[in-house]
Amino acid sequence: MNNKVAPKMSRGQVLLVVVAGIASYLDASILVSCGVALPLWTKYFAFSPLISGSINTALTLAVAIGAVSGGALSDKFGRVTIFNLDIFVVAVGTAMVAFTNNIALLFIGLALAGWGSGADLPTSLAVISERMDKANYGKAITSTQLYWTAGIILSQFIGFLTAGMSDIVPVKYLFGFISLMAFINWGIRIFSKSFKNIETGLADEVQTAEGTEKIAEAKPKLVELLKQKTIVVPLILLTLFYLFWNLPANSFGMFLNYFLVIVDKQAAATATIVAMIGNILGFVATLIFMKTADTKYRYHIVFVGLAMGMVAMFIAGLSASYWFIFSVCYIVYMFGYIWIGEPIYKVWTQSFYPVNARASMTGFSLGIVRALTAAFALITPTLMAISPALFLWILFGCVIVYGIFSIAIVKMIPKYHIHDTALEQLHAAKADKK
Repeated sequence: MNNKVAPKMSRGQVLLVVVAGIASYLDASILVSCGVALPLWTKYFAFSPLISGSINTALTLAVAIGAVSGGALSDKFGRVTIFNLDIFVVAVGTAMVAFTNNIALLFIGLALAGWGSGADLPTSLAVISERMDKANYGKAITSTQLYWTAGIILSQFIGFLTAGMSDIVPVKYLFGFISLMAFINWGIRIFSKSFKNIETGLADEVQTAEGTEKIAEAKPKLVELLKQKTIVVPLILLTLFYLFWNLPANSFGMFLNYFLVIVDKQAAATATIVAMIGNILGFVATLIFMKTADTKYRYHIVFVGLAMGMVAMFIAGLSASYWFIFSVCYIVYMFGYIWIGEPIYKVWTQSFYPVNARASMTGFSLGIVRALTAAFALITPTLMAISPALFLWILFGCVIVYGIFSIAIVKMIPKYHIHDTALEQLHAAKADKK
């Protein structure tokens, strides 16, 4: 049993993951592209600091609203229905951002793009998990993180290639490419008969094998779900885990360049190189995690990632004024944080909730985290200005807290009788040694 090799995903499963995984790519691309475009918009439209500062926050809040409402809508009206709608909203919103010279239309476009990408995240995860056999469950869910990281790297690369262009021309390439990807993805979801057959066929196979046909068809209300202890307790723990993991992740994602350039007085090129190295290693770390996601080694690698994060942030806190030491710590953190972060959070969210509640609960959790993360982003530059060391020690505290919650969640898995292939294989391996 312990040496059993997980079967490879079928062609249909791979295609499903690719099409649905684009949601993670679009979410990351929109956020990163907005950060790249912000100084261009500020100069072109002569934004005040207040308006400039509100753009990222407004986009993040739109994503949060999309996650909460999109998840609930998908469980009410059908995962595939909302799955097909929200990607179209992303395509329209990003097209507006790409080609408008009007401030009002810019904000409307960002609001649409943010809502659509936020709604697509929990919906796409539910669509995948509802159609994936347990042997490839972790691998399939984790693979969406590859698209997330690819979205960051590709957007940074497009920003680099177009940096020398005048006015807001780079914005047309950044968001125009996102819009094109979204329209192509929407076209496949809507017009491809083979993809529709895969969606239906895989869902029928998994539901028949697990006996969840009636559960999948039921449409409970969010209020009813929140009254169930077996759903509320995991929801609270998973949300708190993801929140404290996301605070350092989002802070580095949005403000790494600011920290290195403004606080540590380094060149913008240096900051870009450090960020690229960190993101590329994060991509490699995700590939490694995928290999172990459905094996007895999943939780070994999770807690190795936690240890790496704790050590990296502790040394960073002690060496806040030394940019090179901080940069090395950041790169180490970026490699390890993938192993105890969003990939395992996505696996857990699709494991603790019944089929008909996954999108609602995941969306509710994502929405809360994104809203609180947006609020923390407002005070991040102020914290850095007061004391870079204080800022890093706060992030170190976050690592400690999400580490505690991760341990609590792992202990809760057998208590709630959750099917977890990796944990079951780990317990079986330990029993064989006795």
